[in-house]
Amino acid sequence: MTKKSVIFTFASFIFGASAFAQSKTTVGILRFQSGASQNTNNVTAIQDAVTDVFLKNKRLTVVAQTDTSFEQSKAAGAQFIISGNIAKATMEMRQTNVPIVGTTNTNVAEISFTLNVTDAGRGDVIATTTINASGKGKNAYDGAISDAKSQVEKFMKENFKLTVSIAEIEDKNSLGAATSVLIAGGTLLGLKVNDEFRVYEVTEITVDGKVMQRKKTLGKITVTKVEDENFSVANVIEGGVDITKKVGEKANLKCELESEPSGLFWKKN
Repeated sequence: MTKKSVIFTFASFIFGASAFAQSKTTVGILRFQSGASQNTNNVTAIQDAVTDVFLKNKRLTVVAQTDTSFEQSKAAGAQFIISGNIAKATMEMRQTNVPIVGTTNTNVAEISFTLNVTDAGRGDVIATTTINASGKGKNAYDGAISDAKSQVEKFMKENFKLTVSIAEIEDKNSLGAATSVLIAGGTLLGLKVNDEFRVYEVTEITVDGKVMQRKKTLGKITVTKVEDENFSVANVIEGGVDITKKVGEKANLKCELESEPSGLFWKKN
């Protein structure tokens, strides 16, 4: 997979419905564009594969699919709109050279499409990538689809950073610096002990007439206990003084997961 550009990470735009809400990001998936000469079944298989990736994502709720327009998806509550353009979706018989056996005929499948994600509120394309996949043999097209899905999963994992809020400060040291905090994320989001988060403050700055978001790092926390589906306790590793100050000021603080433990991002079949 070749990532053409990522203007912003999705985490820059993800905010809960309330200060400490553990909410999922909502997306709408439009019907992908394709040429009239493309095989309809092959095109549908690509669309279904991408949709399946989004549906299996623990942090997403798909509120609109395929036959809805941009505005309809937005009206349904989608924060992000997924669109695509399929350039190639082919399978054909080709002659290939196989060691010892020699020349033989085999099925070869090739897939190529662009994937775009647009912030529904702003109307800006925030990320785009090109997926190139292939497969050979009896189940060539299935192999190409599997290859494509893996690339889409990687793209999503790199861009949908898990972000939660600090609900309250649990403990402080003698200097008043936070040593333990309660965060609004638990088993529902797949949190585990030893997960590390970067804590940052979100502010808005107007530059050349455009409102932009700034994320200033304050510190780092590590999960020590997952209490239930909604909350976890984390030790403050860095930035205890700043975290205490900003929580007291009711600043917009977020905690972004710095790494993805195995099994966190995708639902099992």
